[in-house]
Amino acid sequence: MKLREKLTRKTTNTEWVNQVINRLLELGYLSDRRYAETYVNSRCRSYGPAVLAQKLKLQGVSQADIDNALQTIDESEQEVLITRTINKYAGKKSANDIGLRLRQEGISQAKIQTIMAQSLDLEHELQLAERLITKHSKKMGRTGLIQKLRGEGISQDAIDQVLANEDCEQQQSEDQHKALAMLNKKFKAPITDFAEKKKATAFLVRKGFSFADANYALDHHLDDI
Repeated sequence: MKLREKLTRKTTNTEWVNQVINRLLELGYLSDRRYAETYVNSRCRSYGPAVLAQKLKLQGVSQADIDNALQTIDESEQEVLITRTINKYAGKKSANDIGLRLRQEGISQAKIQTIMAQSLDLEHELQLAERLITKHSKKMGRTGLIQKLRGEGISQDAIDQVLANEDCEQQQSEDQHKALAMLNKKFKAPITDFAEKKKATAFLVRKGFSFADANYALDHHLDDI
């Protein structure tokens, strides 16, 4: 009980502290159950049930009082928390990341999916896709970028739309030269035997380049050096 801790910091008279606590209990001024309910109701728009329970537990509130307090959370309050989180991260985080953040707050998967289906649209996916492409395009081939976008939960429709205006020939040329630059930086000596070529190809594929890009890089390795 925090009040006891505060009182014992003021005095070493434990008998007096006990008398004060007991009197307050008799008058109904002290109640962990009521405190937990007030705490939850005032913060349920900012934190999910799991986080609220952890905070109350750290304050010494019993599990029974915590469980009772969590039962008082209205569904509309959780919807506010979900919507606020979505609005905060829309276009910045993937749907997978937003969902994980909400699950860590203790929100049920079913409720998350329902609200996200209503709130996250194609525009969110396009914004996120463009951010990811800008972030990773200098060090990753087109094949790897598409895999990255899919891994972030971006739909194929959004991927097709964000890549629709690209010049395919120009993009292929850029990827080939990026692959070549990476290969030249990684392998300083000529690559001659099959084992080394296999190793070099695997290196480029891991970086998100296609086998065609890797073959181009191998064919032109160290040409300009």
